[in-house]
Amino acid sequence: MGGAWERGAVADGDQQGGGGPDADAGRTTALLTGLVLPEDGERIVHGTVDFTSGYFLRAAALAAEAGCGLGFIHAHPGGRGWQALNTVDHAAEAAFAAQTQVITGRPLVGLTFAGTDAGHGARIWQQHAPRHYLPTEAESVRGAGDRLAVTFNDRLLPVPTATTRQVRTVSAWGAPAQADLARLHIGIVGCGSVGMLIVEALARTGIQRLSLLDFDTVEDVNLDRLLHATARDVRLHRAKADLAAHAARRAATAAHFRATPHEASVVEPDGFAAAADCDVLFSCVDRPWPRAALNLLAHTHLIPVVDGGIAVDARGGRLRGAAWRAHVAAPGRACLECLGQYDPAHVQAERDGSLDDPAYITGLPADHPLRRQENVFVFSTGAAAAQLTQFLTMATAPGGIADTGAHLYHLTTGTLDRREEGCTPGCPYDGPLLALGDDTPVTVTGRHPAAEQARATRTRAAHRWPLRARRAVDDLLHRLG
Repeated sequence: MGGAWERGAVADGDQQGGGGPDADAGRTTALLTGLVLPEDGERIVHGTVDFTSGYFLRAAALAAEAGCGLGFIHAHPGGRGWQALNTVDHAAEAAFAAQTQVITGRPLVGLTFAGTDAGHGARIWQQHAPRHYLPTEAESVRGAGDRLAVTFNDRLLPVPTATTRQVRTVSAWGAPAQADLARLHIGIVGCGSVGMLIVEALARTGIQRLSLLDFDTVEDVNLDRLLHATARDVRLHRAKADLAAHAARRAATAAHFRATPHEASVVEPDGFAAAADCDVLFSCVDRPWPRAALNLLAHTHLIPVVDGGIAVDARGGRLRGAAWRAHVAAPGRACLECLGQYDPAHVQAERDGSLDDPAYITGLPADHPLRRQENVFVFSTGAAAAQLTQFLTMATAPGGIADTGAHLYHLTTGTLDRREEGCTPGCPYDGPLLALGDDTPVTVTGRHPAAEQARATRTRAAHRWPLRARRAVDDLLHRLG
């Protein structure tokens, strides 16, 4: 039995069920950030374990002082998996739901811990009438850290039925692991050459729900490395997110599959909210501003971010070398800034529009990272595989190991470098910003002119021809080659 500080983080998006304080929210998330253990004299042991009102008031006062809410954790020593609210737990939590709301300004969060397999159950207490509070069950409880440990509420998110299309996949890690993987809501931020490969792999693996974020349009220059893209998509001015969703639906092996395209950048408010509604995020972007936004989500909202990148040395028109990296940004691991994946100065340059100014880019040194855009399909497959491996290791912990460090693969030598240490001393993401949720005093979203222009261009193209006429012309062009 214990108390916990919690901060609320509300993510806008499609309604997932379960409700929450914000009726328009996609998901209401409580972030547990600290533990308040009972002191001597604050526990009452008489067959079962109870706590004194003094313990509650002390914990609530500490939470209010820290600007947090309050959660109660009960233990079921012989329990396994999702732990429902029993009569004793209900009475204990109900007695303090109203006082918690009054003292902290946030609803009480109740959790139940299973002693057999470290599973959890959770609910949030909401007011339905004066002095009358009722619990709303959570869909899942996610543990942040080296391993992605998620306990799902089987009543709200039932165990998916395995299909014959998944026999080989399930044989690799077993039905329980597959059930957990399949129920994760995974976001892919960036549906370019690497992101599209990851979308394909996740859909074929049996993941049931994908959110796909990309504001960009399929162009001729993408055709040598963008899976599923054709000249037809270029003529149609097709959004990459729409292409990714269409391809995912065709590849999906899950019986009930949903792929939601978001034609937005993660740095725009709607895109950021869609990303915040996910359990895991794949970062497949090549600009500093979206990486900064994803880094914030990883550490302030405790959503693991699987990130990676490719660097190609093609000086003088010859391939001299290439490298690709993959890592996970999460509490206890190095953040993207400490890994050198973006420079805060470059974030500001992108926000003020400099990175979309050809004159600014031309003025940079030839070997500047912002000018290195070489990539080919073969390297994209390597980078995508590295990120997917990081994700699977984190989620399934083969051999009991969930964190093998940040990986950097060198093509010329065939060697792999690993970084296993966390953030550098003084990093704010590993300190004052950790688990602040929506209370984070950092604004990372804003207007994104390039995204707005891309959407406007697609809208003008769509209005130029009625949909039926555009399809007829495109079919004719496709037949003529």
